[in-house]
Amino acid sequence: MATPNTKRKRLIEKSLPPKIETYIPESRLFMQLQALERKLDAKIVRKRLEVQEALGKPVYKKRILRIFVSNLAANQSGSAAAATNDETDGEGRGIATKLNSVEAPSWTLRIEGRLVDPPGTTWKTRSPQHKFSEFLNSMVVELERDPELYSDNVVQWRRGAAENDVDGFEIKRRGDEDVKTKLVLDIRTATDRFKVNNPVLRELLDIRGPISKAGFIMKLWQYIKLNNLQDSDDPDQIRCDAGLRQAFGSPVVSFTAIPQMLHAFLTRPDPLVIEYTVRVHEGDFHMGQYAFDVEVEVEELARQGAGPLASVLTRQRELAHIQSQLTQKMQEIYNARAKREFLRNFADDPVAFTHRWIDNQTKDLEVILGDRRHGLEAALGAIMAADSTAQGMTGEHKQALESEAAKWLKESALYDEPWAEEAVFHYLSAKTQERMQQLLQQQQHQQQPASTNGA
Repeated sequence: MATPNTKRKRLIEKSLPPKIETYIPESRLFMQLQALERKLDAKIVRKRLEVQEALGKPVYKKRILRIFVSNLAANQSGSAAAATNDETDGEGRGIATKLNSVEAPSWTLRIEGRLVDPPGTTWKTRSPQHKFSEFLNSMVVELERDPELYSDNVVQWRRGAAENDVDGFEIKRRGDEDVKTKLVLDIRTATDRFKVNNPVLRELLDIRGPISKAGFIMKLWQYIKLNNLQDSDDPDQIRCDAGLRQAFGSPVVSFTAIPQMLHAFLTRPDPLVIEYTVRVHEGDFHMGQYAFDVEVEVEELARQGAGPLASVLTRQRELAHIQSQLTQKMQEIYNARAKREFLRNFADDPVAFTHRWIDNQTKDLEVILGDRRHGLEAALGAIMAADSTAQGMTGEHKQALESEAAKWLKESALYDEPWAEEAVFHYLSAKTQERMQQLLQQQQHQQQPASTNGA
């Protein structure tokens, strides 16, 4: 990658000269490679934009959330009876103060969850821990108790906007009997996922769980391509087979109309339902017989080298080096071509070539040095010389000067040459300087008589 201090090189045309194939037949392969390179460049630019867009989006990885359900029991009937027997006197009368200090029997239902570490994870590579409530939209706990004796048999929790996440939930109630509970958990997903409620489509597309809308359309498209269901005349029309005809209810369906039909096939996924019995006897702690694994999506905060993009910078440096070598080789080809043309023209006609070369060098030198006797200026100079020396020259000499001036003026191509504009500029500059010198001399002559008279 170029640094700010890197000097920019002059761009050089990479295309070979048009007639180079005559002398180097292998150059056709280079031209084919150039055409392939242009196609690759277009695809690379498109893919680069897609990669940049993908890098700006969060990346989610599927992990396993393991849910545990357990309960604690406190001050149950066995413990209360033992405490009562210890505090009675010989006549069987209870001590009122001690009985009043005994707490009522109760139990606590605990719902916890944590992410399962992938195989091979160490404490150095472990990702930051996530709270259990991060993966829930809502939770409902139903207690099967007598509604006439207990009014709080339904407990609900819903995610709030500014609520802190927790590792688990606890529900504490009074009671000394086992209670059946029903937990309904609405699992939260990073991307919207839906359940396909049509059994025919589930079987045709091999969908076994919740799926996104984009994933559903992709599976449907793969099924259409695999079974060649597109109309040959109008690719937008899908000729339904027996399965799709039963699902869509029509023999022909427009593929562009399928996104509007999704609401009829996709519904919200079913919540996770867990049944658990709170036990209060045979100990103070009871663990559920099963743990429940749920697939969730976790955002990757740090990408390890950005996956396949880890060597992008290295490849770019290698490509820049190859580009520099290619530019150097193209410059060598152009220099060799110019040298060959020079030597070939000299070999064909050395005398004429030498005259042309000297003439071109003379013109370039005159333009660089600002010589006024060049091109149009030479013609004007010839005319001025003919006028000034008309009295002291022979007729033949005068006629030769006029003929030379007329030759220059008659050639209209003279004014189209690239040096004409610069020659006029130098000519006018020289004339301006001469005029200024004349004015200064006149001013000095006028000042000298004035000073003489004053003296």
